[in-house]
Amino acid sequence: MGATETVSDWIVNTSYEDIPPDAIRVAGESCFDLLGVTLAGAVQPVGEIIKKYVVEQGGAPQATVVVSGLRTSMPNAALANGTMGHALDYDDFGGFGHPTVAIFPSLMALGEKTGASGRDLLEAYVIGCEVGIALDKGTKYQQMARGFHSTAVLGRMASAAACAKLLRFDEGQTSTALGIAGSMAGGLIHNFGTMTKPLHAGLTARDGVMAAQLAGMGLTSGRQVLEHPVGFANTVLGEGTYDLEEIARALGDPFHTQSDLMIKKYPACGGNHGMLDSILGLMREHRFDYKDVESLDVDQSFLSVVMLYREPEDELKGKFSVLYNAASALVDGEVGIDTFTPEKIRDPRIRETMAKVNLNVRSRWDEGSSEVKGATPVRVRLKDGRVLEHATPRKEILGHQSNPWGMEGITNKFRASARLALSDEGVERAIETWSDVARVEDVGEAVKTLVA
Repeated sequence: MGATETVSDWIVNTSYEDIPPDAIRVAGESCFDLLGVTLAGAVQPVGEIIKKYVVEQGGAPQATVVVSGLRTSMPNAALANGTMGHALDYDDFGGFGHPTVAIFPSLMALGEKTGASGRDLLEAYVIGCEVGIALDKGTKYQQMARGFHSTAVLGRMASAAACAKLLRFDEGQTSTALGIAGSMAGGLIHNFGTMTKPLHAGLTARDGVMAAQLAGMGLTSGRQVLEHPVGFANTVLGEGTYDLEEIARALGDPFHTQSDLMIKKYPACGGNHGMLDSILGLMREHRFDYKDVESLDVDQSFLSVVMLYREPEDELKGKFSVLYNAASALVDGEVGIDTFTPEKIRDPRIRETMAKVNLNVRSRWDEGSSEVKGATPVRVRLKDGRVLEHATPRKEILGHQSNPWGMEGITNKFRASARLALSDEGVERAIETWSDVARVEDVGEAVKTLVA
């Protein structure tokens, strides 16, 4: 079998019973977490714009846009919910960018229309997630080097795979859905720090639904989208950057969902998280604040996207500024949703503290410089002469599966996020319904708890 057929066959023949319980648990936690940040994203400016857009497009009342309760077509619902889910950059990351926001809004839209259960969604989610992770692990793909956003590139294949599984497609239909999705892949790093970055997630979720719908209707596509010389891998990932045998071998052997996904503590680019854990940890341990700091040195790979904006002029760009994140942590002793507001971005204390942060960019030729997932060393020089250093390895970041939040922490995050859009009573009802996704009997009924 060719690579596309092998992957499609695995999607069709892998079932809930084949998935490790830990993978199901982590998937449920990530999907629950996404719903909370989607509720918060619905009241952000980009959320308001995407809801207005969807209203103007109309569409058959098949699926629900959260908070507003608008009923629209399945692709439009996935577009809106996916965009809102990434509005704050507070959704999970790891594996191939932001897996859950690329996949789960698609499954919610389809699941609501088809009467799926939460168990059905989790089965399809893990299978789609594993496809995306396998594509990532089987390549030397570097998003910053090529300028592509992997959530929007690999995520479309993952979303289409998940939707095909939820719809119980056979191998031929699944290959067709992947072929359609392969022609949809795209998303530019240039748009990080703007509203188009969360739109990437919405478009990815929408296209997963659309690819599956069209394949189900009989639309044709190339059946060798992975291995063909002008297919997805060679064209999009890049010649010489992938190993199709490794991609096929990585599928479910072992499963990676339970080890690769990370629940975010901070509503900012994941590239800032290790640095923030280090800074805030040093502040707690050594009891100092921004007034005590002489300087702060931070190392970064030359590929790191958190260096996009050294002088961010708005809160969205602030999420991709290592200088702004570091200074905010020093000034406030925490980083949260309120860190990224128009008022906070102009805070003179943060602006003054940014001048104390020195960004050390490793040369392209330095050993390990291309590793954007490694530890980010920080060195704080205090005015009393002390020099404090720490580097938080990726596996020690709070939210990594090696250092998990635990369900209590995830629920508290959900509660704080959801309160931006729902009443206290509504928040608790949503928690009761969605905190164990596998217990949801009817997605259509459960979605009603996500409407204000």
